[in-house]
Amino acid sequence: MDLLQSWIVVGVPGLVFAAGLFVGRSRTRALIGYGVLLALMGYFFTVPGGGLSAAAVGLVGVLFVATGRGTNLDTRYEEHHEQRRQYTVARDET
Repeated sequence: MDLLQSWIVVGVPGLVFAAGLFVGRSRTRALIGYGVLLALMGYFFTVPGGGLSAAAVGLVGVLFVATGRGTNLDTRYEEHHEQRRQYTVARDET
């Protein structure tokens, strides 16, 4: 399998699957997503001429780490509905 076929058959579906695992703030899914990205990097290292592709997949992983996915930032993150401490509509007390 050449490099283009590898991207079509394995790379693109693998990246879409990994990106789907990073949706939300689940630490477990993020760790599985990093595992998928690591497996993709390993796969592209075995494809002839795939070193640059492996680096591109690694860069995606670095971007996810830079945004704090799967780290301690996820445990302290509050969704918009969790930040609200009281109702947003003020009552008229007259």
